[in-house]
Amino acid sequence: MLRHSLGLLAGLVLTPLLWVGTAWSADQIAEHARSSASGGPLLTGCAAMIGVGLVGGVLAATRVSPLAAFVSGGVLLGVPLWALLDPASMDASVPGWLNDPDSFLRPLGPGLPLFLALGTLLFISSLVLSRWRSPHRARAEEAYPPAVAAPVPARRSGAVPAVDDAPSETGWSDDLSAKTTTPFRRREDGVHPLDGEADDRTRVFGDDR
Repeated sequence: MLRHSLGLLAGLVLTPLLWVGTAWSADQIAEHARSSASGGPLLTGCAAMIGVGLVGGVLAATRVSPLAAFVSGGVLLGVPLWALLDPASMDASVPGWLNDPDSFLRPLGPGLPLFLALGTLLFISSLVLSRWRSPHRARAEEAYPPAVAAPVPARRSGAVPAVDDAPSETGWSDDLSAKTTTPFRRREDGVHPLDGEADDRTRVFGDDR
């Protein structure tokens, strides 16, 4: 909440600065371009325009609260569109000095194209949902992504599960071949399991008698 409160305050403070910097630098550059002159005022206007771009980039691309970009973008985009779509209502609602034809601050002045471009950039950047999350939460999600369960293969219809796959109630396999207590008989050709055969002879390990 504190981050968004500071973002709202930053938006309210930076919006007039962006408006004045954009309008003044655009007016200076347009005037010197018409006169084909160069010098200090033109360089100052270009420097001011670069500063406006840097501030707009910080508001649009960093972890600053999106409320700052939302407020600045909304004003820079909304006021010129209002002046374009309904100039009569605009003239009746804003102070006279803002609509003075001789003022570079007017919405339909030389800064109009830049107002629309910068306002659109800031406003769209504020609509990215990931910017509204806390930076600490975003870093935690990046460091510890949620575990994904392994996919379970689909069982075919009518298939009978293998007996060996399921453990018995005692925890031991029911497969007789896995048991080590199967009786056997040692013969000349090797060792053979009894397999339930009747054997009345005494079996001694290591020798048959």
